[in-house]
Amino acid sequence: MFTQDEMFTQEELQAALAARTRRAGHAGEQRRAAAIAVLRSFDPAGFAASALEFAAVLPDATRRLWLGNFTRTLFLAGDPGNISVRHPPATTAADGSVCWYATAPRPHYRGLCLLLRSLRGELPADLPDTVTVTVPAAVPGAAPPAGAPGPGAPVQWRLTVDVRGLALPQYLVHLTHTLGEALITGLLRPHDRILVSHARELAPPAGGYAYLRVHRDTDAPEALRAYACLSEERSHG
Repeated sequence: MFTQDEMFTQEELQAALAARTRRAGHAGEQRRAAAIAVLRSFDPAGFAASALEFAAVLPDATRRLWLGNFTRTLFLAGDPGNISVRHPPATTAADGSVCWYATAPRPHYRGLCLLLRSLRGELPADLPDTVTVTVPAAVPGAAPPAGAPGPGAPVQWRLTVDVRGLALPQYLVHLTHTLGEALITGLLRPHDRILVSHARELAPPAGGYAYLRVHRDTDAPEALRAYACLSEERSHG
């Protein structure tokens, strides 16, 4: 257990939340736009990889729209193989367990939302301590995120998710937000390696962090809570 001095303060969490709002900018008239993920089954490594692939293939304008909507995503339960002909997705995981639909105003996906139900369920009891994913290579013809740095050696990251009290949909929300926003803003780059760790307490890493996912505390709605923390571990070749 961490002492109070080792935990994130409310002031620090508020600052991280304000920084995220500034990065998102304004989505204008399409502020209620969202992406959609349809899941047949859940595997943490496979889902994380699919989220990164989805963010990587989005055109620049769609990336900006998704970021401006705080990477809002609807998670639906269904079999991608049964709906992909009628509703072609933007990307589908290699094993067919999840597919993604690009960010658009909600009425655009009315038929899909009527066809499928919202995803529900608990996190698996055997959730692994750590899984590893790699940021996909740059997509040919896709514009790099605005302000993204030039090519460099791949970086190894540690993404720690506080799973305490989270149901499966909540976990997916926090993981998707962190990966999507970090990739869109250029923090994550092609071939970077990410160790996704699951914990039941979250404290500031000794070397500082690059991104902090902050939202209202499920146990104390008047307070903020850090749900995910992305920090650089070391460079690797």
